[in-house]
Amino acid sequence: MNDIIWTQQAECRDCYRCLRNCPVKSISFVTKQARIDSDRCILCGRCVVECPQKAKVYLNQTDAVLKMLQEDRPVVLSLAPSYLGSFDQPPRQLFEEICRAGFADVEETAVGAALTTREYRRLIRTQAWQGKTGLSTCCPVIVSLVEKYFPKLQQNLLPVLSPMAAHNQLIRDQRGADCRVVFAGPCIAKLEEADRFGLDAALTFGQLKVLLLAQAYKGTQSEVLAKSEFAHRGEWIPTRSYPIHNGVLYSVKGSWGSDQDYWSIEGMDQCMEVLQALENGDIDPIFIEMMACVGGCVGGPAIDSKDTLYKRKQIIQDTIKASQGWPLADIPESPGLMSKGFKDQAIADEKYTEEQIQEVLRKMGKNSPEDERNCEGCGYSSCRAKAIGVLSGLATIEMCVPAMRAKAESLAHMVMQNTPNAVLVLDEAMAVRDFNPAAQELFSQIPFTVGLGLGDYLDIQAYHDAYRSQTNAYDCCIEYPQWELVTRQTMVPIPAERLLMLIVEDVTKTEAERQEMDAMKANVMEKAKKVINQQMTVAQTIASLLGETTAETKATLYELLKHLEGGTS
Repeated sequence: MNDIIWTQQAECRDCYRCLRNCPVKSISFVTKQARIDSDRCILCGRCVVECPQKAKVYLNQTDAVLKMLQEDRPVVLSLAPSYLGSFDQPPRQLFEEICRAGFADVEETAVGAALTTREYRRLIRTQAWQGKTGLSTCCPVIVSLVEKYFPKLQQNLLPVLSPMAAHNQLIRDQRGADCRVVFAGPCIAKLEEADRFGLDAALTFGQLKVLLLAQAYKGTQSEVLAKSEFAHRGEWIPTRSYPIHNGVLYSVKGSWGSDQDYWSIEGMDQCMEVLQALENGDIDPIFIEMMACVGGCVGGPAIDSKDTLYKRKQIIQDTIKASQGWPLADIPESPGLMSKGFKDQAIADEKYTEEQIQEVLRKMGKNSPEDERNCEGCGYSSCRAKAIGVLSGLATIEMCVPAMRAKAESLAHMVMQNTPNAVLVLDEAMAVRDFNPAAQELFSQIPFTVGLGLGDYLDIQAYHDAYRSQTNAYDCCIEYPQWELVTRQTMVPIPAERLLMLIVEDVTKTEAERQEMDAMKANVMEKAKKVINQQMTVAQTIASLLGETTAETKATLYELLKHLEGGTS
């Protein structure tokens, strides 16, 4: 599981939307559930924003920060300047609320941005950077992108601490090692960077809002105002422009806009395109400001604002214009080092033969370039890219939506065409919407076409009843004497499509055989009854004859006895 972003498996609906929006395709579906590969992920947060099921969740350290606030050690909040586009309160009111929640102080991360800007200016003017394009390193997503996917350009990353890391260092230098530092901003990648550069915790703006609602600490108004005094000076820091497009450039150059030597790039697609051009040697500006999010940090995945991007940007610009200005010279120097190194975590560029790729494409039903729709339904930009994903163990053949649909339709068509029973699909008006060859053969007298009104040829009352009741009807015996046809029918309503499916089995021969068998049984029974009756008659006749003979014998014997008795006397 990715330690920063992961998928709640029970919520994932296997729609591939996160993969479609992942710029580096770090999400796999080999288990039919989205799984984020932390080695490939650059924490841009697109999957979090795009997931319609809200199945993507990220690290939440709110409970850990609440616990810190209950302890004796002071906790200082470094607040990203993009808060102006997320919180409704004016800066002073927000700072007071934060301090009332238990923070020892709150300072804008723009203080650290001033240190970063100063170092950028110094570096790009040194001999070591002459003739080499410098890439800004305040966006952790861009740093991770270069480290993993453009490792040759690591030499172009300006080795300067980000505003958050620089501010963390400055706060600890000023307040001592006992102080704890927590960052809050609109960036999910900062949650990982905060741990990487020694902050005690990091929150998103949404998590900070929850914390402020949950925290029961109530400081006095005087305490809060005293704590907010230094933080409130942040309203005049010009490096508040960092979270908006061109903001870093504005701070580094001292004026808005760019020229041919100073570029400002926003959005992952454009950033990747420019990095590729730089790697190819097609461009050579002096300095490139790179922001992974469209609009800059104010367009971050965890900005937690209902306002439009442009309104948030306007709020920050208006605040900067209204500022009194705080010269960079007034920013305290940090005695610590401002330089930073980079990780060697390049993703291996796996190579596959054309034969391997073509084999996967064939399994996907792509037997020619014309079959490659490149519809991006699977999340990959092309069928070929998807095939490479399969070979890399990130994707499965079944993820190809057109291929699976064609396969399903092919199977359904095969069943429909080859079933021995007639299959008819009717709409709510009892008009034919689909039929199979067996239906044409069974009802050969009907000229089947799509849209044909079946009521013109058959008694459809039973069909109407089944459709209206929306209840399946099984083994209904329906005869068509005009065609000497006997059928057994199953009627299945399909409510979602407002259709009725009929499965009709020809039982004419079976019924004739049954009737013949019934007649044969009746004949046998009749003969059996006749024999029984005859036997009964014979038995009765015999019994009658036996009765008469017995009576005569008895009379004769009595007469004989009588004579014998007379002679004796």
